[in-house]
Amino acid sequence: MTSQKLTKKPAIDRFALKTELVNDMLYGRKTLGEIGRTLRSDGLQMSQTEVCQLTGLSRQVVSDIENDTGNPRLASLRSYFKLLGLELAVLPRQRNELTQLPQAPTGQK
Repeated sequence: MTSQKLTKKPAIDRFALKTELVNDMLYGRKTLGEIGRTLRSDGLQMSQTEVCQLTGLSRQVVSDIENDTGNPRLASLRSYFKLLGLELAVLPRQRNELTQLPQAPTGQK
């Protein structure tokens, strides 16, 4: 029997990764699926199977979300992104309108 070494990816700053990915999504450089897949695999270092076990979602649904395919239910999207530390939001289609949004006061959600 040959022994295989399981190599874990080096630890990364998940907060910085999340911030970078959300910024990319806000300005149209990344899709929701790309953000999810990157945060899951690089940030949390989890497999799709582990996500399924924690969320109760099927592997097909997780795959559809990460590949921007299918038509996942809103509840499935919420569950998936909650695990990644994100929530769904409504944004203006015209990204230049984002600069006109007021900033949240310090210490508030």
